[in-house]
Amino acid sequence: MYMKQPLPLTDKEKAVLELIEVRISQSGVSPSYQEIKDHFGFASFNSVQNYLKQLTNKGYIQIGNNQKRAIQILNSSQSVQKTVQKIVQSQNPPSRSEPSRSLLLQTPSGREEVLTLPLLGKVAAGAPIEAFEHDEFVQVPSSLVRNPAKSYALRVVGSSMIDDGIFDGDIILVQKQSSASNGEIVVASIDNESNVKRFFLKNESKSDSGKIVELRPANPTLKSMWYPPDTVDIQGVVVALIRKF
Repeated sequence: MYMKQPLPLTDKEKAVLELIEVRISQSGVSPSYQEIKDHFGFASFNSVQNYLKQLTNKGYIQIGNNQKRAIQILNSSQSVQKTVQKIVQSQNPPSRSEPSRSLLLQTPSGREEVLTLPLLGKVAAGAPIEAFEHDEFVQVPSSLVRNPAKSYALRVVGSSMIDDGIFDGDIILVQKQSSASNGEIVVASIDNESNVKRFFLKNESKSDSGKIVELRPANPTLKSMWYPPDTVDIQGVVVALIRKF
C-alpha cells in the first residue's frame, strides 16, 4: 500500500504524537481521548479530535473504526527529522571552531533551512549531573528553533521525562533564557548540577521568600524536587528534540 510522505509537525502536534507513541510502547494500547485531554489540559474533546485529525491528514496516524483507543502509528514523530538528518550527514561536518550557521536543503516538504547549533554536552533527566560544557555541533531544521542566536542542544541522560516523550539519548533543543512560565520544560542548574524538568513556581508560607520552585519529572515512579527560588538557575526552555534511530 502506498503511504504518503508525512508533512512537518507543529510543536503541539508533535507533542500529541509523541504521547501516543510513548503510551503504545509502554502499555501496548493508545491513550484514550480523555487521557490526551487530561495530559495537555485541553478545555474540550474538540481539541483532541482536531489534533488527531491533523495528525491523520499529515500521514502520521490512522484511527480504525472510530474507536477512541484504536489509534495506529503510521510514521514516527521523527520521520521528517530523520530524512533531513540523512541529507545533512551527506554534507561536510562542521569544524568545532565554526560559529552557528545555516544552509538550505531540499527535503520532502520543500527547501528547508538547517541550522548548526552547539551541542554543549549532557543534561540529566533524572538525578542532577555536572554542568555542561561546549563539546560539538549538531545540525537541525530551522523550523524546530525559535531564536537561533540564543539556542543550543544538549544530550539527555536518564528517564525522568519519558511521559513527555523525552528519552535517554535524545538531543533536546534549548532556547537560552533565565526565566520560565509554569509548566514549561526547562534546563535548570542547582549547585552547578544540571537537569531537565517541568518548572513550577508556587506559593509557600514556610519559605523565606514566600515562594518555592518545583522541578517536576514526567515519570510516575519519580518525585518532584523542591528548591528555594534563589538556588535555581534556569539555563533555558526546551523547545524541541531530535531522536536518532
